Amino acid sequence: MQQRVALWISGAFCTSPTPGIEAISGLVSIHLHLRKLYSRFLLCELSLLSNYIISNILSSKNMQERSCHISSIDYLTAKQRIQLKSLLIDMNNKCNEFFPSFSFFNKEFEPGNRLIDLFSDCFSFYFCSPNSEKYIEKLDEIIFRASSNPSSTIVASDASIKNHVTTSILHIHSYNKPVIKTLHRAINVTTTEAEPFTICCGINQAVTNQDVNHIVVITDSLYTTKKIFDSFVHPYQIHSATISQELREFFSRDSRNRIEFWDCPSKQKWSLHYSVNKDTKSIVSTLSFPCKSS
Repeated sequence: MQQRVALWISGAFCTSPTPGIEAISGLVSIHLHLRKLYSRFLLCELSLLSNYIISNILSSKNMQERSCHISSIDYLTAKQRIQLKSLLIDMNNKCNEFFPSFSFFNKEFEPGNRLIDLFSDCFSFYFCSPNSEKYIEKLDEIIFRASSNPSSTIVASDASIKNHVTTSILHIHSYNKPVIKTLHRAINVTTTEAEPFTICCGINQAVTNQDVNHIVVITDSLYTTKKIFDSFVHPYQIHSATISQELREFFSRDSRNRIEFWDCPSKQKWSLHYSVNKDTKSIVSTLSFPCKSS
């Protein structure tokens, strides 16, 4: 179907292989284009009202605040779902891959109610300077003070992709306590999406300790982490809302409470972050459902 168009664009001979001249002409193969259109069509269910008949038939797990209908796919067994090959099954499976990332009317991002408006002095970011030696010395000094302070907690995080599985690990260091290691695996996400989620989990564990008033977060994705305090629409906004709510409670608890974010590129091989980076690359991951292990 596309051969004539590809020949006209490229000026190749009619005996040339069709896939080759399509690639040279910049034409997407028909079956790939149809697959993309079909995938977008399956997501149309997410824009339907909750009382729409198709919404009631599909699984209630795909939509929040919706009860399970008597004719829902939830009542089908696994064997029945395999045997039932229909558009509704494909639509239900596609919606399971959907993950909401935006919250336009979240109260955490209202002007005057944001963290940057109320607690701008309680958090800070430190980017790696061109003079890496002095920067590492300063980071060593900060970590030494934090590790010897009972009211401080150090959170080091990193993420990597192997075998199409994103693995994110964080190490939590507290005074006179064993290191807490948490591992998360997920598919269909990138490392830049996994980093804010990992930091969110680390902050969540750190702020639960009422005796902690100083948190140091070490990451190699500081530019992505900085978007946590960005009130504009971005792909990590759902993590921003969660972290903002937890930090709001942490800062409101005591005016001395603060959190610092330090940049530590993997190439520096700095001790604490290098340990996390080595763990993420040494773990062999296989395709599986999102899971967590500690």
